[in-house]
Amino acid sequence: MNPQETVLTVAALVTALTAIGYFLRKVYKIAHRIDQALGVDARGRTISDRLDRVEHQLFPNGGSSLTDKINRIEKEQNVLFAQIETLRAMLLNMIGGKKDERTPGAP
Repeated sequence: MNPQETVLTVAALVTALTAIGYFLRKVYKIAHRIDQALGVDARGRTISDRLDRVEHQLFPNGGSSLTDKINRIEKEQNVLFAQIETLRAMLLNMIGGKKDERTPGAP
């Protein structure tokens, strides 16, 4: 083998090993992402544990779930709306009463 062939062979070998290393690194990163998504997180919880926690928030359970909190906000909003409507009606009656006092012939 002459020196040129040796250099080309070594260059091809280094290039092939670099490409294989790059490919393996990418595969490892993808596998690591999948493992993070499906495996155990930093707190030691599995995907099943995390989904149980989400499911717990979706159904009423006596006050601590997201559904309970939304229902409570809705009830409070309905009460406030009724109070505002009562105040509105009272103000309209007061304004209407003043108009009646100003115009003597009004019914």
